[in-house]
Amino acid sequence: MQPRIGARYGKITEDTKKHIAQSCRKLEQYFDGILNCEVVLDKKKHGDKVEIIVKLPQHTFTASASADNLYKALADAESKVEVQ
Repeated sequence: MQPRIGARYGKITEDTKKHIAQSCRKLEQYFDGILNCEVVLDKKKHGDKVEIIVKLPQHTFTASASADNLYKALADAESKVEVQ
Protein backbone atom coordinates (compact mmCIF):
# COMPACT_ATOMS: atom_id res chain seq x y z
CA MET A 1 0.00 0.00 0.00
CA GLN A 2 1.33 3.39 -0.99
CA PRO A 3 0.04 6.14 1.32
CA ARG A 4 -0.96 9.57 0.11
CA ILE A 5 1.30 12.10 1.80
CA GLY A 6 0.55 15.78 2.02
CA ALA A 7 2.30 18.69 3.68
CA ARG A 8 0.69 21.96 4.64
CA TYR A 9 4.01 23.81 4.94
CA GLY A 10 7.46 22.84 3.74
CA LYS A 11 8.78 19.99 1.65
CA ILE A 12 9.02 16.29 2.41
CA THR A 13 12.30 14.48 1.85
CA GLU A 14 12.49 11.04 0.25
CA ASP A 15 13.73 9.53 3.54
CA THR A 16 10.69 10.95 5.33
CA LYS A 17 8.37 9.55 2.65
CA LYS A 18 9.94 6.11 3.03
CA HIS A 19 9.55 6.27 6.82
CA ILE A 20 5.88 7.25 6.49
CA ALA A 21 5.23 4.44 3.99
CA GLN A 22 6.86 1.96 6.37
CA SER A 23 4.65 3.18 9.22
CA CYS A 24 1.52 2.79 7.11
CA ARG A 25 2.52 -0.75 6.12
CA LYS A 26 2.67 -1.65 9.83
CA LEU A 27 -1.04 -0.81 10.09
CA GLU A 28 -1.88 -3.63 7.66
CA GLN A 29 -1.30 -6.15 10.46
CA TYR A 30 -4.15 -4.56 12.45
CA PHE A 31 -6.64 -3.86 9.65
CA ASP A 32 -7.68 -6.14 6.80
CA GLY A 33 -8.61 -4.53 3.50
CA ILE A 34 -7.22 -1.03 3.91
CA LEU A 35 -8.48 1.01 0.97
CA ASN A 36 -6.45 4.13 1.57
CA CYS A 37 -3.99 5.61 4.04
CA GLU A 38 -3.45 9.36 4.05
CA VAL A 39 -0.85 11.20 6.11
CA VAL A 40 -0.96 14.98 6.46
CA LEU A 41 2.08 16.78 7.88
CA ASP A 42 1.79 20.24 9.36
CA LYS A 43 4.77 22.32 10.43
CA LYS A 44 3.82 24.41 13.45
CA LYS A 45 5.70 27.20 15.16
CA HIS A 46 6.53 24.98 18.14
CA GLY A 47 6.83 21.52 16.58
CA ASP A 48 5.16 19.26 14.05
CA LYS A 49 1.67 17.82 13.76
CA VAL A 50 0.79 14.59 11.95
CA GLU A 51 -2.68 13.38 11.03
CA ILE A 52 -3.28 9.82 9.82
CA ILE A 53 -6.51 8.84 8.07
CA VAL A 54 -7.05 5.13 7.40
CA LYS A 55 -10.04 4.18 5.25
CA LEU A 56 -11.53 0.70 5.36
CA PRO A 57 -14.65 -0.54 3.54
CA GLN A 58 -16.92 0.11 6.54
CA HIS A 59 -14.88 2.48 8.76
CA THR A 60 -12.58 5.46 8.73
CA PHE A 61 -10.01 5.83 11.50
CA THR A 62 -8.39 9.19 12.19
CA ALA A 63 -5.68 10.15 14.65
CA SER A 64 -3.45 13.15 15.08
CA ALA A 65 -0.50 13.96 17.28
CA SER A 66 1.89 16.85 17.85
CA ALA A 67 5.50 16.63 18.99
CA ASP A 68 8.84 18.41 18.83
CA ASN A 69 9.88 16.47 15.74
CA LEU A 70 8.09 14.79 12.86
CA TYR A 71 9.12 11.22 13.66
CA LYS A 72 7.84 11.41 17.24
CA ALA A 73 4.53 12.90 16.07
CA LEU A 74 4.20 10.15 13.44
CA ALA A 75 4.85 7.41 16.01
CA ASP A 76 2.29 8.91 18.41
CA ALA A 77 -0.39 9.18 15.71
CA GLU A 78 0.34 5.63 14.55
CA SER A 79 -0.10 4.34 18.10
CA LYS A 80 -3.47 6.11 18.37
CA VAL A 81 -4.70 4.49 15.15
CA GLU A 82 -3.54 1.07 16.37
CA VAL A 83 -5.58 1.47 19.57
CA GLN A 84 -8.70 2.27 17.57
